This record gives sequence, structure tokens and C-alpha cells, in this order.
Amino acid sequence: MTTTSYWTASDGTQLHYCYDDFTDPWQEAPLVVLLHPGLGSSLRLFGWVPHLARHYRVVRPDIRGHGKSQPGPDDTLTHERLALDLIELFDQFGVQRAHVMGSSAGGMVAGRTALRHPQRFASLALYAATAGIPPSRPAKGNWLERVGRDGVRKFLEETARDRIGEASPEHVRWYIDSAEGVTPQYLARFVPLMASDDFTERLRELDIPIMLAVPDPDPMVERAEYARMREFVRDLTYVEFPGASHSMTAEIPDACAIAYSEFLAKVAAR
Repeated sequence: MTTTSYWTASDGTQLHYCYDDFTDPWQEAPLVVLLHPGLGSSLRLFGWVPHLARHYRVVRPDIRGHGKSQPGPDDTLTHERLALDLIELFDQFGVQRAHVMGSSAGGMVAGRTALRHPQRFASLALYAATAGIPPSRPAKGNWLERVGRDGVRKFLEETARDRIGEASPEHVRWYIDSAEGVTPQYLARFVPLMASDDFTERLRELDIPIMLAVPDPDPMVERAEYARMREFVRDLTYVEFPGASHSMTAEIPDACAIAYSEFLAKVAAR
């Protein structure tokens, strides 16, 4: 069963998600939440569904301000609010704990939420996701200036190779189209928020299985950022994808989802 729906967050913002469930209806299946990267939407993770939805209930929300989700009032875009969005989504599905995978900025949202609500997480997977964005990274590429001047689509076109590698023109076009709903005005708030703190050392507080999946090398992230995160994760599964690009969750979804399925199986076996 595949459905799409809207729900209302506690601040009144309308948020959207896709839900895929092909599990046996007479059994209670765990919930897996897949969080897309910034400048993306739930569409970016459709390729993961066939690998997961037979054994897990799979939810792909649009982070507020992305896809079909409203951005909400200006003063509500905080780390606390993004964390509440995720926890309230768990509540929509009536679960106390869920497995969460976050890609890039989606991983940052997931990681910060796990630190605020660790009892709600069965596991955490971070794909090409650091524990915050150093201010030097968006500044180096003039991200916000370029997006504000040229728009989201042109910015993604110009940076597509770093994000999705040597993908076909059709694949790149789909990748850019799947950034629906994101505006320069919203990114001017979202990107600085992602860069407003670094929670790397706080990862040691999480007593849950954590998967770090990284491109090798990542054209957008210094290797040292990922290496530093590894020092602070207590229960670590580390996977490298040689030759992958930063948006590998959309570039090579099958390989990424298979590795994630293996991680979830290992967690379940405990």
C-alpha cells in the first residue's frame, strides 16, 4: 500500500509525507523514517522503498519548507521545531520508537532530534550527513548568494556533478525537479540554521546503533569532518561508497538502501 497525506504540526503548519507499507498485515512491523537532504523532497528517496517496504513501514516526510510541506511562520524555524516535527510524525503513526535515516541536511535534523529525544529512536543512520555545516562550506560556494540571484534550479544545475556525479541528463533533470517547493527565501533561513551549531562531540551521548555512510571521497565535505564524527559514536557501523557523490542517496539508491537494510537486520538480530 502506498499513500500520501498531510498532517498538521502543533504550530499549525501543514506537512506532507509519503507512506509505503507492503508488510504482512497480520504482523506489527517497525517504522522506518527516511529524511531527504536539503534542496530536495521525499521524491529523492523513492528508490529505497522496494528494498525496505516489505519488512518495514516506510515514511518519507517532506521537511517543512520542502516538497509539499509548508514552511511555517518565520519565527518557528528552529532546531527544536524541526525535532518536534519528526517526533510528532512518530505520534501520527502511534509508535514510541522508530528507525531514522537522514541524508545530508536530513541527517542533521535526525541527529539533533535524537539528542533531544533519544528514547524515541531505535537506530540512527546518517548518509553523507555531518553533525552540522561549518559556515565555511556554504560561504566557499556562495550558496545563498547564488540561490538568491539565480534561483534554486540554476544553482542545482551548476552544482549537479558534485551532488549526483556522472548521472545521465534525464537523471539530473529528475534530481532538479525533485527540489520542488524549496524557495530562495526559505533557504536563506534554513541553511544558516543548519550551520548554527556543531553537535559532533555530543554524539557520544547517544546509546543507540548509529550508521555513518559516506561517499569516498565526498566532493562537498572534508574527509576530516566524517573522521571526527567516528571518534564520538559509541555503537558505530561505518560504510564507505567509493566514487559516490554527496547526494548518493539519490545517485545510487539501490546500493545505499541495501547497505541500510543490512544495518537494520543487524540491529534487529540483537
